[in-house]
Amino acid sequence: MTLRIVFPRAAVMVSLATFLLTGCATQREATASGAPLARQVTASEHCGLTAPGLVYLASADEVRALSGLPAQTINLSALTALDFSREHLLLVALGQRSTGGHGLTLADSEQQGGTLQLEMDVHRPAPDAMVTQVMTTPCTALAVTASGWRTVTVHGEGLPTLSRSR
Repeated sequence: MTLRIVFPRAAVMVSLATFLLTGCATQREATASGAPLARQVTASEHCGLTAPGLVYLASADEVRALSGLPAQTINLSALTALDFSREHLLLVALGQRSTGGHGLTLADSEQQGGTLQLEMDVHRPAPDAMVTQVMTTPCTALAVTASGWRTVTVHGEGLPTLSRSR
């Protein structure tokens, strides 16, 4: 009678398959040249974007077109000088708020496969803070890497997960 132990061989095969599959997934925190995947370039409490969302701008012409809209109140004219062959713009809007003191800042960026993941810090006034009683539409403008991703996902505490494919 020959006793064959199959379990160790199966365990080795599963371990090897796991190693090979995780090697296929790409995860980056910077571009190949070492530049950040995303960086914050400006922010405003008055962007004119009344709902939470993303606006993706891949050229200076698109920035100029957005700047020409009547409800848009953030000054984007300086952003047309961005090198659009390396970076594109992403506006992340918090939506309309009933007071001042709200805002967004970029906390982290990471690329996993074809998805660029951005984590935002959402700022709110303290419950006892004195704030302006005015409708605001906070947003932030991010320069994001122009290559290596198909979908961008933005999340943060107090912000609905926002996603956009290009």
